[in-house]
Amino acid sequence: MGRFRTGASGLNLDRFEGYVESLTHDGRGVTKPDGKVWFIDSAIPGETVTFVKTGNRKAYGLGRVEQVLVPSPDRVVPACPYFGQCGGCSLQHLEANAQLRFKEQLLVQQMNKIGGVDVGALKSSIKGPPWGYRRKARLGVRLVPKKGGILVGFREKRNSYITNLDNCMTLDHRIARLLPSLNSLINSLSIREKVPQIEVAAGDRDIALVLRHLKAFSTRDQEVLVNYGQSNRIQCYLQPGGTDSIWCLTPTEVPMLEYGLENGKIKIQFSPTDFTQVNHRVNQLMVEAAVEELEPGGQDRILDLFCGVGNFSLPLAKRVAEVHGVENVPALVDRGMKNAKLNDISNANFEIRDLYASSLRDWDPGRVDKLLIDPPRSGAFEVATWLVPRLTPQLIVYVSCNPATLARDSRILITRSGYRLRSLRAVDMFPHTAHMEALAVFELSR
Repeated sequence: MGRFRTGASGLNLDRFEGYVESLTHDGRGVTKPDGKVWFIDSAIPGETVTFVKTGNRKAYGLGRVEQVLVPSPDRVVPACPYFGQCGGCSLQHLEANAQLRFKEQLLVQQMNKIGGVDVGALKSSIKGPPWGYRRKARLGVRLVPKKGGILVGFREKRNSYITNLDNCMTLDHRIARLLPSLNSLINSLSIREKVPQIEVAAGDRDIALVLRHLKAFSTRDQEVLVNYGQSNRIQCYLQPGGTDSIWCLTPTEVPMLEYGLENGKIKIQFSPTDFTQVNHRVNQLMVEAAVEELEPGGQDRILDLFCGVGNFSLPLAKRVAEVHGVENVPALVDRGMKNAKLNDISNANFEIRDLYASSLRDWDPGRVDKLLIDPPRSGAFEVATWLVPRLTPQLIVYVSCNPATLARDSRILITRSGYRLRSLRAVDMFPHTAHMEALAVFELSR
């Protein structure tokens, strides 16, 4: 299979036919017509497809499915009319259970290939509702006169254009209902072309909009935004600079956004620009699993690295002698301390520290019985290399948002510090996307 003729016009060098062999880490189908590797959007292993070229490199090509000649039994009709154009989702054409199998297989492959770790059987994956799960999103804003003014939505797939949305099935319904009115809201402002982004965040009760702006809003603009917020029962924030520059337009005192853990027994407050997990239900289940896996005992002292606002620290503190949370973002450390006070928890303390700095070699956090690590995508190389060998906690729970760096760090923990992988499970934080998280448990074997 390869290039094919389209009629009297002769060879069409931009259209191909191929058999899809596998999926890449980002969910694209892999096919090799004429020996060259092509990565194809919306293709599924086992299918024969025709596709059009969307990009070409020396070593590989990029394409988009034009027609499915032999479909996979796992293919479904995408539920969202914007799928294929909008860059928010990449796997809606794949049946839900097949999506999860793909993520589990990818996790095992990366642990084996990058980490050299024999995983064995995975534990049951953590998953939640497939729709309406997103409590946070970053929406692009662009003035497009040819389309009638301002467009608000997610970026289109593989380009910087904006998909003009009037609904999004993955967003929390309280956020999704705002989409039709956001275009007209921004269009009505005097600096509409200077508002490049809207960030939305929802707690259990309240919703907040953060408008990034490159020029000061007029007094009238601010009045329009205040009225919009009051009419829609949302908090409106302005962000003229970095995340620490946000301020709320509401004239009266504004309640913090808040979500509950452990059936509401623990309340976590946060600012709309603080890092919190997007999928609230999956986060609840993930916290429960992490706490259970650490086997907290009454005399334990637990170190929680990359602790954020206290998402894991506070539930753990209810069960152990002490939790020490460490985070390099001062605002999050301050939020963690305030959340401990809010929940009447006195045995959780928080510290500002750069967990990627060379000074980690000499840092002494005191006795550590068990360790929880929840790093960003770059992983915890320095922690695994310099800190763990000195602390030797009996148990480590590693919550990862990037299987590749989890695999790398797993190799270090196993080969340099004598740990063994006790269990591993996938965490489906973002259904209908190729993004996957994981929860790994290591125990000291020496």
